[in-house]
Amino acid sequence: MTEEIRVPRTTRNPRKHVRYKFQFTRDLRFQDTNYKTVTSMDYLSTNYGQRTARIIHSFISCIHRKISHDVSKISDDVVVKVIRPIDKLKLFLLLVTLSQRGGPDYWLDKHGKPNSVDYEEEAELKNFKRKPKLFCTLLENVMRENIKKNFDETLYDENYVYSSIWANFMEGLINHYLERVIIPKSERKVCQQLYKPMMKIISLYNEYNDLIEKSENSGLMLNSKSTTENESAENKLANAQKLLWKARQDIPKTISKELTLLSEMYSTLSVEEQDYQLDQFVCCAEEYIELVYLPSLIDVLFANCGSIDFWKIMFVLEPFFYYIEDLPDEGSGDETEVSDPADEQEKEPSKPDPRVATLEKICEVAAKENWI
Repeated sequence: MTEEIRVPRTTRNPRKHVRYKFQFTRDLRFQDTNYKTVTSMDYLSTNYGQRTARIIHSFISCIHRKISHDVSKISDDVVVKVIRPIDKLKLFLLLVTLSQRGGPDYWLDKHGKPNSVDYEEEAELKNFKRKPKLFCTLLENVMRENIKKNFDETLYDENYVYSSIWANFMEGLINHYLERVIIPKSERKVCQQLYKPMMKIISLYNEYNDLIEKSENSGLMLNSKSTTENESAENKLANAQKLLWKARQDIPKTISKELTLLSEMYSTLSVEEQDYQLDQFVCCAEEYIELVYLPSLIDVLFANCGSIDFWKIMFVLEPFFYYIEDLPDEGSGDETEVSDPADEQEKEPSKPDPRVATLEKICEVAAKENWI
């Protein structure tokens, strides 16, 4: 009788027992691609300088975090059982379409001329419809979702589609970086500038509370005085109370004025800082993303094509292909339903003061950055 062979627990597949955490630069195949080279700090510093290299590397790290985080949340069963073959074909078609145009010529046609309607190519596109209906429907779907709902093949040839998808995807990645890195960074900088004005408002508010307490105490003292006491003492208390009550009226006005000023400064500085940071990023990184990063990323995706991680990554990246905002629904027009203002007031609860929201935002950032 042969003895049963037991597999040690440490050698079993950890993905079945511990939640798998995907890492972009660790778990993909990079052979036959230059991805790790062109995304290294050595390459970036040598070709773009230290300052630009740090900005570009921040963008690359942001994209890696996005992919690694979202892929880790998708189980293998989703790829095997949930994502249909038709969905996989669509994702693969997006990648193929993305690879058809790129670099410095993504806004040009294949003859090197500005993109315009080419009637010979237009005829070829119409003959394209003779291919299997399924593939044609997918291509049509990609075209519609990446350009606009009323897509007309007589106006847009495949070169326009390719360049539009490339531009969409690039803008989608940059917009993600804007939301995750540039905007929070700008907020921190603006909040740091407005930290002292905020503390001034809080100091005024604390002073206001103290005055309320003192005026109430003075009123009690005045009321408790005996009528037989010195009249001058009563006058002093009365004058003190008047001054306190005046301060109670003036300080709220000052607080309101300072709150308004703080809110306006926050709005203005935030827009200016975000625009500045975005301009700096685009000047430093746009050419690199267009000429180097995207072509290299496409190579990596093709090198891993068909694997479970590949389908997860394409599923995560799919929204970036549709960066152009949806158009408003047809037929909505400018028609508006006339309603009674009184009814609207009853339906909608009173909105919080946006000035207070600004104050809370600065306090939130100050607490997170340990300024307080």
